[in-house]
Amino acid sequence: MSQAKTIKEQIGFLIGLQVIDREIYSLNREKKEMPARIKTIDETLGSKKTGIKQAEEDLKSLQVKLKDREVSLQQKEDQIKKLQLQLYQLKSNKDYSAMLTEIEGVKADNSLMEEEIIKLMDEIEAARKKIAEEKELFKKEEVSSQKEKEAIKARGKEVDSRLSDLSSQRENVVPNIEKQILARYERVLENREGLAIVAVDDGACSGCHMNLPSQVVSEAKIKESIVVCGSCSRILYVEDSVEIN
Repeated sequence: MSQAKTIKEQIGFLIGLQVIDREIYSLNREKKEMPARIKTIDETLGSKKTGIKQAEEDLKSLQVKLKDREVSLQQKEDQIKKLQLQLYQLKSNKDYSAMLTEIEGVKADNSLMEEEIIKLMDEIEAARKKIAEEKELFKKEEVSSQKEKEAIKARGKEVDSRLSDLSSQRENVVPNIEKQILARYERVLENREGLAIVAVDDGACSGCHMNLPSQVVSEAKIKESIVVCGSCSRILYVEDSVEIN
């Protein structure tokens, strides 16, 4: 068996190994992203839950404020009654007039307070309605989020199973490749995001898309040695059916 034949076979095995490793790389990347996806789902749901809790706290504040205004209004009403009783005990017109002015002032304050109370009651009603709607929506999103997380976990099991199959396939191919060539391939594989051997495409490296010297293309075509791209260090090959100009 000639050296040219041996290198051609080696490149053939590398091409087959690249198909396996490309899928392994893609699946490992997908698997690596799964915890972050689940975390995002939990954080989004947690944020909405926190928002509902804050809305409930705001509602409580409104209710406390309403209670405070109602107590103040009742105190003012009691004050008016007290002043009105005192009104009829006054002797001079001056004192009587002053007392009337004071009573009208308290009534004016009460009028403003009543308006504020009505506004607070409207705000409380709107807040209660909004919270009820948000809680109902949260329940639906909680169910949806749980299903999404279960789907991700199920996909994780599928990925693990497929990775196990690919690992077995890889073990069948690797022994056919010379250790030195395999070491070079795996070095590039790690540094080039799972793509170590690529075809020459119209005189350019299909990995980095840089144009290649014609001599490099010719050497990749005849497959008498391992040829690499000077730009990205990926191993190059030319499909047997491709002609070189």
